[in-house]
Amino acid sequence: MKLTLLPLVPDVPLPVRASASVRAVVPRGYGVQEQCLPFTAACALGLLVPAPFDFGLCEECDVPPQGRAFRPPDVACIPGDARVFYVIDHPASRFTGNAFDADPLPFVDEHGMHKEMRPVQPGISFMNRPDQAAHFKLHLPWVLKTPAGVDSLFVQPINRPAPLRLLTGLVETDWYAHPVNLVCDRPSTGSLHVRRGELIAQVFFVDRGSRRLSQELEPPDAAQAVEMKNALREWFLAHASDRSTYRRLARSRHGQIDSDAG
Repeated sequence: MKLTLLPLVPDVPLPVRASASVRAVVPRGYGVQEQCLPFTAACALGLLVPAPFDFGLCEECDVPPQGRAFRPPDVACIPGDARVFYVIDHPASRFTGNAFDADPLPFVDEHGMHKEMRPVQPGISFMNRPDQAAHFKLHLPWVLKTPAGVDSLFVQPINRPAPLRLLTGLVETDWYAHPVNLVCDRPSTGSLHVRRGELIAQVFFVDRGSRRLSQELEPPDAAQAVEMKNALREWFLAHASDRSTYRRLARSRHGQIDSDAG
């Protein structure tokens, strides 16, 4: 699958292909998680998404010296919560004052005049409803394009730790030509500090046709049910003789770690 990534500003952390292992050194011996192909194949799905800038939520006295502190608009404030959000400027990415100064976009107006727009992409924004004050939006300063009929599913990093919790979002990136924003939970207590480049999300790609599926419950004596029972019996016998049967018989090498951890 070919993906196209368009950064809107320079010198910004961009997604990278996800790797199968979640640690640099894999311990030897049987039973390590990297020997479980379902685990490693999930880890290797899609792209890992880094934080595009430094930001956080904390008491005002704990804001880093270089941080710009601000409060949400009144409609997004939570009564009794004195914490403030903050961002840290990164001039090399043209990120200043909680906004990215994106590259100019040329266009021709209704009078045939050649002009250009320079869209300002926010860093953090908020919902305009008090019932959604427990969330905030984190905007990504790049655009992702997928092949026709392929959607992008943004989720928590799979089997990896992350500093904040995301709400899962599915975006039709084959036609949606705008940067994606991630909806994040606002921690109810404590502090949140996220560093530029720190892993915050994972995006993988699904065929749009898989959204609405049908399933059938087979009668026990149906041909398909008998075939599945036979396959299950063969699996138990194979696994009894070789505990690495799944890895050996897997139809794809996606997510397999070439170096033997055992």
